[in-house]
Formats: sequence, structure tokens, C-alpha cells
Amino acid sequence: MKYRYVLVKILPFIFIPSLGSITAQIRVDDSSFSDQQLIEDVLIDSPCARVENIISSTGTSVGVNGIGYFEANGSGFQIERGIVLSTGNAVSAMGPNGIEPLSEGGETWRGDNDLGRITNTSPLFNATFIQFDFIPSIDFITFDFLFASEEYVGVFPCIFSDVFAFILTDSSGNSRNLAVVPGTNPPTAIKVTTVNAGVDLNNDGDFEDVIDDQNECPPRNQEFFGRVITPGTDAPIDFNGYTKVLKASGSVIPNERYTIKMVIADNLDPGLDSAVFLAAGSFNIGGDLGEDRTIANGNPGCEGTPIILNATVGSSSSYFWFKDGTPVGPGDGTTILDGGARLEVTQDGLYSVDIDVSGLCSSSDSVEIEFATPPVITSLPNDLNSCDLDNDGISLFDLTANTALVLGGQDAAIYEVSYHLTQEDAENYTGVSSTNTITNPSSFMNTSAIQTIWLRIAESTQTCYKVTSFTIESIPVEPIILEERYIRCLNADGSLINIFPQDIEVNLDPAQYTFQWYLGNQPVSGNEIAGETNATFIPEASGLYSVEVTHIINGCSIFKSINVEDSYPPEGVRAEAISGAFSNNVTVEAFVEGNGNYEFQIDDSDWQTSSIFNGVTIGEHTITVRDIERCGEESAIINVTSGYPEYFTPNGDGFHDLWNIESTRNVTINQVLIFDRFGRLLKTLGSQSNWDGTSQGRQLPSSEYWFKVLYTEQGVFKEFKSSFTLLR
Repeated sequence: MKYRYVLVKILPFIFIPSLGSITAQIRVDDSSFSDQQLIEDVLIDSPCARVENIISSTGTSVGVNGIGYFEANGSGFQIERGIVLSTGNAVSAMGPNGIEPLSEGGETWRGDNDLGRITNTSPLFNATFIQFDFIPSIDFITFDFLFASEEYVGVFPCIFSDVFAFILTDSSGNSRNLAVVPGTNPPTAIKVTTVNAGVDLNNDGDFEDVIDDQNECPPRNQEFFGRVITPGTDAPIDFNGYTKVLKASGSVIPNERYTIKMVIADNLDPGLDSAVFLAAGSFNIGGDLGEDRTIANGNPGCEGTPIILNATVGSSSSYFWFKDGTPVGPGDGTTILDGGARLEVTQDGLYSVDIDVSGLCSSSDSVEIEFATPPVITSLPNDLNSCDLDNDGISLFDLTANTALVLGGQDAAIYEVSYHLTQEDAENYTGVSSTNTITNPSSFMNTSAIQTIWLRIAESTQTCYKVTSFTIESIPVEPIILEERYIRCLNADGSLINIFPQDIEVNLDPAQYTFQWYLGNQPVSGNEIAGETNATFIPEASGLYSVEVTHIINGCSIFKSINVEDSYPPEGVRAEAISGAFSNNVTVEAFVEGNGNYEFQIDDSDWQTSSIFNGVTIGEHTITVRDIERCGEESAIINVTSGYPEYFTPNGDGFHDLWNIESTRNVTINQVLIFDRFGRLLKTLGSQSNWDGTSQGRQLPSSEYWFKVLYTEQGVFKEFKSSFTLLR
């Protein structure tokens, strides 16, 4: 067990030596004070105390002394001096918090049955206690304490219930524990597992994961937990964590004998020590006026709200009150209450009381009281609106827009304005950023479309404050529906044909919104387009434009930008065969007039960006050209032929009287040779010659004749053979 604790403490942390001065630590003395001195002179320290039968127990049987006197020694520890009870050596409580854990119960001693029974905790080990009999002269008792433990590390706060109790037993043997978590019902004992900051191994905030077979656990009564101290860190004490200063209190019957037992023990095993620090003089037997209430201490009173000083010590006691050394009287802002047991004060001063306790003894105490000037809410905060541009109910708000309004002329260095999600958070705010204040008020994202925000204005100590509220609302804004891109379709002279795909028009009601069009992709002051304040916009040139739309009632503004480009429809088109003469695999090119960017189609085929069509067959074809922005289109017909007449009729009627082959684009006819069906050469034609159907001056009969064309196409010499018919 002992070694398991050592490893767990060392492994999760890396010790980095301090480069500056070492923080002071508490000082512990375990030999200079007897048990009687610790109880009578340190814990109670009152001439009116009646203490008897003081006993104690700790680990002396195994060489461990868990009882000692301590002083804060300028360390800043929350209790200035008092008694320390530990499940290990008391002197080991002195800081800093070392790498090695305090686990001094290797040779264990017994637990405590009273502690186990009253806190319902078992098994217990290494119990340390001081017990004494006490006869009160008042009807209540209190004392202050702080609980610390090495168990505040790793997953141990989920498991190990090292525990402390203040057991009060009356003369009839009835016992109760006064050291409980404030406000719990039923009362909850002070244990590692009942007051802690939770265990979140992966720091994801849910306290619900299982990491390497170890379970996380949520915080328990975290508002009463003080701090976790990393091993190897400068600290006043050598423990991994401790609670805030807590108060044990309970009612008693004056003059009845009680037994008081203050006891601490380890739970489940004797490893990793725990300790309780009992504040000197905090055992209140009456007449204690409490701590000074000053601005410097951060706990003054508030002007206009009286403070009640309570010196009650029981019946048959006499009280004598003083302000600044003078007996209280009319006009000094005091009022005696309850026969002198209490005093109401409304002014700054040093107040003191002398008490004759039932003729048995006397007591006195004093307290300094200061009153702070409460703030004034000079003007109520304004409700705030924000434009919900994406209609999700969430917007960004600057809550601090109300700060100057509520402060008015009050000094911002004296009065703090804070913002909160609930009234309870505002009422309980202490001036330290936590779960009950909005930490980013200048850039706050709301959690609902309409939300109440609570504003608190307080003086520097946060004692005097005023709370008010205002509403924030995320206002939905209708979207601007426009195309990202528009095309101006223009004639060759630049005149507008139309705008594609539709007119530029914002789809919002002009009765509810105003419109302003700008040059550029953002509405920049100075770039307004004069006169363009309508929902509809006709740009005079291509470019980037934006429109700002403002709701007439709520003032919400949004904008949208568009890109306008120009395009021109084709003005004319023609097509020519550019290769593939005398074949059924012709290449055709389309020629278009116009200033736009165009795409092309032959017959019903897919559109293409190239103006050239390959593999065009013999026959009639339609070539269509359109601009790529769909502004318009033009078509042309091309008749792809075999490249030569398939017949001719030389009868002098003026139709088909001659046969010839004409050169076309990219084709040069060199020579045409005509043959009869027996292969005899009848006629040789040049590139521009015609044949009239004669040979050597005589007309040839109707028949099929053959020919050979010698030609050059795109620089390549070629030869083509075929036949045609002469008809008479």
C-alpha cells in the first residue's frame, strides 16, 4: 500500500525548481505545548472557559506524533495560528508540498470507533484526537478549522474518505458531529470525498470518463474547497489540497457538562496522511465580536445598512459598550438591543464590549467597523439588440455598452460593473472571475434568442452592490437572395439587350427595408452609387457591386456582393469544309462574327468550345453558335458533297452542261484525267477546266466515265479515283 501511494504521487507531476525566492511555510512545534496548554491557552484562550479531563491519542506507539502547535509564519496560510491534528507526524505538515508524499502510517495504529460511527466511515486507521470536558456558560459554541489531505491527487478524491469530526456529547450520552459541510441536509461529514474539486483525468469537463480503468468523479461541495497543490510546488503546507476555512457550530445548554472530541483518521488504508488545522481562539464561548469589518479587509459594511454586533454569553450577564473608547450614547449611530447583548451600529468606529459573565468571570472584545459608500445605478441599462445574420438565434453582443450608462459619473476605479446569467449569480458574485460571472462581456454570444442579463455594480470590496437586469435579443434578418454572378448581354454597339439569368433585384419589401448600391464587393462609405437606392439595379458596366439592406424599424443591416460580367451574342456565322475532300469524313470549321466567347454545335450533338468538327458525313448539316453566357445564338447550313458532279447533261439547255471539279479551301487541283470504261484517256483537265462531253471534236454517248484527280491537300499530294455519268 505504501509504495502504491508513492508512485501515484510522483508519476503525474514534473517538479520544476523555482527560480525565485522560496515562499514561506508554516512552522509546527510538537513538543513545547502540553495538551492542556493547547486547549486552554491556544484553542479557547478565555478566562471564562471551564475545561476538564483533557486526553489525547495519536501514533506514539509507532513513533508518530500527530499533535502540535502551528503558526502561519508569514506564509499566507489561511489560519494564523492554532492546533494541528494529523494522521502522520504533525511537524511533517510544514511546506512546501514535496514530491514524496506524506505517508507516515506505514506501521499503523488503530482507528477510532466514535469517528467511524458518527460519520458512517470505515475502515479507519491512524486516528489522532484531543478530547476534553467543557461546561458552557452560553447557549452555543463555534470554532474555525481547515481540512487538508495528501489524498487530493489522482483519482483518490473519488475513493478515499479520510475524515474529520468535532463530536459533541451531552451529559446523557447523545452525540452529534459539528464539523459538517455547511448547508447540507442531512448533515454531511467533512471528508476528502465530500469536499473536493472533482477528478477530470482528460480535462474535458464532463467528470464521467474511465481512463486506464480509473473512474472520474464530479466535484463535491466545491464552493467549500480551497485549492489543489501540485507536488513539488511552493506552498505553506505539505499537502496536495485543502478546504477553505470552515466553521463548526452547535447549540448547547448553559452550565451542562459536555464532552468534546476533535478527531481525524485515514480511510481504507493507512497511506497518504491528512490533517486538520484548528484556529487559535476561535472556540467561541461568547463575547466574540468577530473579525474587523474594514475596507482594507474587503468586508466593510454598507452605508444605510446597520451592522449588528453580538456579544451574547447567556442570561444574568452584563454588557458595557464603547465606541472609540467612549461609552455609546445618543447621536453616535448606535442602538443597544436585547438588554445590551447586541449593539446596532451605523457609523465607522472602533467598538468594544466588556462583559460580566453571570458574576463568575469577565470578558471583553473589540472590533473595527467601516462602512463603504454603496453604488448608485444612475440610469437603468438599455436593452440590447443584435442582428442574427444567419437566422440561428445566436448573435454577438457587447454587454459593456451599458457600463458607462449605469456608472454615470461614479469612478470606475472604485465601482466595478459585472454581468451575470442569473440573478443568483449576480447576488453571489465576490469579484473573482468564476462559473457565476460572464467573463467576456464585450463579445458575448447569447444562448437563446431573447435572454435576460443581470448587471451588478459594486464597490471594490463587493460588499455594497446593486443589481438590475436588461434584455438582449437576437433579431432574425431576412436573407438577401441574389445570384453570385450576372451577365449583361450586349449588342455590338454596347447597348443592353438583357441581364442573364434574370434582372438584378433584391427580394425584400421596400416598405420594410432601405437599399443602397455600392461599387466594390463591400459597402464602403464613399463608394455609394448615386441614385441607386432601389431594390432593382441595372449596372452601367461590368464589375463588382454590393448592396446594403437596412431594416427600417430595428436598424439591422446586411449586405451582399455580386459580380457583373459582359457578353455578346453572335452576329453571324458561316461554315466551310477545311479537309477531307472527296471523302465521307470531312472536317468542317465554323466562323463567327461577334465580341463574345462562344461554343459550337453541329446538328443535335453536344456543345463544344472548338469551332472545328471532324468526321462530318456527306449531306446537309446545321452549324449553331451561341455565346457561353446564353445571350443568343446563330445558325448556318453547310452541304457536304462528294466533291465532284456525279452526272452532267451536255444538251445546251444551260443546266449541268459542263462537268468539272473546283478547288476548295485547303485543296489544290493539279490535274483531272477522264477515261472511258475501257481505260482510254479521253480528256486531261487543268485545275480550272471543264469538260463538255466531247473527245477529238465528237460528242461521246451516254455512259459511265471514270476520272482521276491529282491534288494537294494541306501540303500533301494525293490522288482520288471515281466515276460519273454522262446523260444525253
